[in-house]
Amino acid sequence: MNILLIGPRGCGKTTIGRRVAERSGRRFVDLDDLVLGRFEEPTVSEVWAAHGEGAWRAAEVDALDDALSRENQVVALGGGVPMIEAGGRRIEAARRAGDARVVYLKCGVDELSRRLSAAPGDRPSLTGGDVVEEIGSVLRRREPTYEAMADAICDASDPDPRIVAEAVLRLVNAAPGQGADRPRSS
Repeated sequence: MNILLIGPRGCGKTTIGRRVAERSGRRFVDLDDLVLGRFEEPTVSEVWAAHGEGAWRAAEVDALDDALSRENQVVALGGGVPMIEAGGRRIEAARRAGDARVVYLKCGVDELSRRLSAAPGDRPSLTGGDVVEEIGSVLRRREPTYEAMADAICDASDPDPRIVAEAVLRLVNAAPGQGADRPRSS
């Protein structure tokens, strides 16, 4: 079974995912790295500038297919993957088949803004505005999908990724499936 981490940029999918993989004896996969490897440009921003968001999103779905064809991984998905219709279908199919558990790393706008201000990384704007300033509107649009898709919702606002990783592992081990009874960390 794979553990799929979803959530907005800055919530810690990569950092926490590495720790979850290490603690659970799984392989860590950062989907952004797989996608970036499909292009000649060295950064996500350069890929978007050269090929457009559509090419990136199509490559995300292809990379997701590759990742889901393997087992025993922790996969950090790009924040937009669940929003892509084909991506959402593939994630749901893996869940239904029992091949994946999906954990939404939930983090408030203030904490996301703080993290993105401190380390903006290679993140192209999704709205044409500033990455930090747009996080609130992007999260409002995406959060209902993240919540609906998650087997478990983990509070990822703690600054210590070890604590969040342990919470993810507890939730994954307790996750009964989707629905109102899904586990949440506090």
